[in-house]
Amino acid sequence: MKKGLEVSAIVLVFMICILSAMIISCGKKGDPVPKQQIKLQMINNLRGETTKEGVLLTWVLPEKTKSIKIVKILKSVAIPGEDCPGCPQKFVLLTEKDEASLQSDMKEPGFCRYLDRDIDTGRNYGYRIVWCISSGPCSPESNTAEIKIK
Repeated sequence: MKKGLEVSAIVLVFMICILSAMIISCGKKGDPVPKQQIKLQMINNLRGETTKEGVLLTWVLPEKTKSIKIVKILKSVAIPGEDCPGCPQKFVLLTEKDEASLQSDMKEPGFCRYLDRDIDTGRNYGYRIVWCISSGPCSPESNTAEIKIK
């Protein structure tokens, strides 16, 4: 009879362990949380001016990060009279550069410049800038710098 009680006790302890594990593991633990993404600030100080060599773009990167920054310069070309006033402009990637190649030694840190030599007279150009850090996230498109070449 002692053996029967010992076996019953072992089975009872085993059943309690199984039931406890089932009770603990049941139920919703919580909603999954997406990985937090870094939101980069938009460049809002893009300027453009015509020079003898082409269109000179200047801007200041809004954040000082240690990550490598990639700058994407977007360009839109329109011929006056053939474009649609009020229609959205189509911007295409002009170039993609690293921050160091766009830096100017004379200005404050983060001040960048780019010279677009591929311009024609009688056209209107629009430029926007997007910058990204090495880990992947990119900023929204900057303000538009509009240049008219006569």
